[in-house]
Amino acid sequence: MSELPVLDLGADPRERGKIHGRAMHREIRANLATYMNRFQAGGAKPAGVFEQSDAWGEFIARDNPEYAEEMAGIAAGADVSLTEIAMLNARYELAYCLFGSEAQSINRQAGDGCTAFGLMPEMTADGHMWIGQNWDWLQNIRGQCLILRVTRGCGPGTGKPDFVGFTEAGIAGCKMGVNSAGIGLSVNGLVTKRDGANGMRKPFHVRCREILDAWTLDKALLPVVQTDRTCSTNFLIGQAEGEIIDIEATPDFCSYLYPMNGLLTHANHLVRETRIASEFERIAPHSLYRAHRLERLLRARAGRIDLETIHTALSDHFSAPASICRHPDTSLPEAKRAISVAAIALDLDARTLYATDGQPCQCEFQAVPLHANVAANVV
Repeated sequence: MSELPVLDLGADPRERGKIHGRAMHREIRANLATYMNRFQAGGAKPAGVFEQSDAWGEFIARDNPEYAEEMAGIAAGADVSLTEIAMLNARYELAYCLFGSEAQSINRQAGDGCTAFGLMPEMTADGHMWIGQNWDWLQNIRGQCLILRVTRGCGPGTGKPDFVGFTEAGIAGCKMGVNSAGIGLSVNGLVTKRDGANGMRKPFHVRCREILDAWTLDKALLPVVQTDRTCSTNFLIGQAEGEIIDIEATPDFCSYLYPMNGLLTHANHLVRETRIASEFERIAPHSLYRAHRLERLLRARAGRIDLETIHTALSDHFSAPASICRHPDTSLPEAKRAISVAAIALDLDARTLYATDGQPCQCEFQAVPLHANVAANVV
């Protein structure tokens, strides 16, 4: 079974970045090539990509200096330019800055999908809270991802929490993860016609890091709701022994969903938000059934859901290849083909991340506890 690299990192952001860059320099270069090819396939010129990347790097340095320090460390460790690392860390926003409305088609066809879930304690066999998802994205990104396990050794009110999270090589912000306060994060792509209209705002990956830097749920919600956004994203955020809140965050609005009878699922179209039209399903209508199907698969085992149940549900192939477990659509050009690059399950009570390196139907979960000396079960 292939496993994702796990980097154990400390409190210093520059040193974290250097270790990340040195350990993943080949994968970082591969991701740079993948995204530049994708941007060029959409009609962008490298000079324009780098100009926008520099601007985003400067924005991040003003908005979150610690995040910018970590990016600089990654660049130094990987022996690439800070501009290139900024491109990776703002790659979601860059699509809209470079292409405008064309980015809607680019992102939808590229399959920035995901089917996410949240489980309250009454739904699970162990009485724990769980969240997670399949992360559907470009197939060439498989093998270029890793898990960051950051230990800061701080307590509430004295610094930032430890966390463990899944990310792409070269990106400092983890899209999925759990911290020592039991706060967990999963995400889904959304698309509206307002994406890109607000110009530069706090980038998606910076928001993800700030969520996992929070000790309390209100502070974890703040990075999503405090400012408007460049582009739309769905954030599913929970805290152990507490609550799960799903935020449909479009450029100008936020709408909120909560578990019904202990369970919440979400795909890539707007469900609660009605002030702006959802665009994802116009080209990728599989979003309309994936979340509902995942809900049925999980609810059938209400009160008995365990890690094996989650793994089985995330491996579902109804209407493949555009299924919960995503496989490449061979009718698309190879550069645009998407797969479930990883399945993620987060045990918020045990502070443990479970991840697959590829589609869950072909891979077992790899257990990565928040602290390396804590044992965890593996499917």
